[in-house]
Amino acid sequence: MPANLPQEAKSKWNEVTLTKNPETRLVLMGEFLSLVPKHKGTEKLQMQVKRQMAQLREEIEKKKKQAKRTGGPSYYVQKAGAAQVAVIGPPNVGRSSLLKATTNSSVEVTSWPWGTTTPTPGMLPYADIQFQLVEIPPIIEGSSEGKAEGFMNLASTRNADGIIIMVDLHNDPVENYLMISKELDNSRILIHRPPGEVEIIKRGHGRDVQFVWEGELVGCTTDEIIALLNEYKIRSALVHIRGKVTIDVVEDALFGNAVYRPTIMLANKKDLGLNPRALEQLKQIAEPLEVIPVSCKEEDGLQRLIGEKLFDLLGIIRIYTKEAGNEPAKEPIVTHVGATVADLAKMIHNDFYERFKYARLWGPAAKFDNEKVGLDRELKDGTVIQLYT
Repeated sequence: MPANLPQEAKSKWNEVTLTKNPETRLVLMGEFLSLVPKHKGTEKLQMQVKRQMAQLREEIEKKKKQAKRTGGPSYYVQKAGAAQVAVIGPPNVGRSSLLKATTNSSVEVTSWPWGTTTPTPGMLPYADIQFQLVEIPPIIEGSSEGKAEGFMNLASTRNADGIIIMVDLHNDPVENYLMISKELDNSRILIHRPPGEVEIIKRGHGRDVQFVWEGELVGCTTDEIIALLNEYKIRSALVHIRGKVTIDVVEDALFGNAVYRPTIMLANKKDLGLNPRALEQLKQIAEPLEVIPVSCKEEDGLQRLIGEKLFDLLGIIRIYTKEAGNEPAKEPIVTHVGATVADLAKMIHNDFYERFKYARLWGPAAKFDNEKVGLDRELKDGTVIQLYT
């Protein structure tokens, strides 16, 4: 992201972020671009803003068309289960076959490309939880520019909690992976965990910038971050720091937050032959992503395999609540590695957190059964908890 944008450009971008009306926002974004110096250091920023403008134009046009119609199904899938996982890939790699083999989806498997035209969900059972797999229509070169409903397909992918990238082991798997990776990157969807992430939440009241720390600043100070935000006319905000964050990462976040989505890759059609050379090349190019050769036609064990991989990938833990004198609940509360008693209490209801006295634990997070603990105790998968208020 470029440094030292003219102050006039920074002020104009603040106008963009404050505007709710899509048509006005589009005009202001054009005015912002006219104020950005045209040189190599701003090329990435210019392309990013142009993509946002193209997406905004498409959204405006679709709303106009929808206003002329009544009803109609939503393109986006409401989340369900322990986590929503987007299944993406180019045409004819077996996305529908994966859902058919591992979920309750009635998706039609076709021999021709583009058989799936809208995101299609299915529930994959694993142990005592379920993952929601959502087959996204094909991602192709140019999806990040809006080609073939690309904006909506990538928006659906961004909305998910994790991603499964599928490629055909016998049809240019490396090239197809690189294409998918590029389209995701262009849409600011990260499949490799970045060293640092920033979320900036602007507030309409107050005159201070507050920080939430789950990491540290590198090569800059809080005063420099506040000064940068002030240049963009941001006087009151909540800045969430995760990992190692530089001032460039903070400025980048002002133009639309990048999101990290844990990702694995399935190299499908191993039933046609493993193709060791292609598989090894794919693993080298995709590192550190895990690449798993599968066959959606040979379904034995596939459901369990995918469930295990997603459970580990997403860092899921299951917690079982208990009331005095009763057995633990059969259905767990699903949270993530690192969650504490405080996090769980807030998930159940704020009253449990605000009126909390203590909790008792059984299982992996307890030093001994029926241990009395406070809000800061970290929970582990399979823990049984009884809250006292």
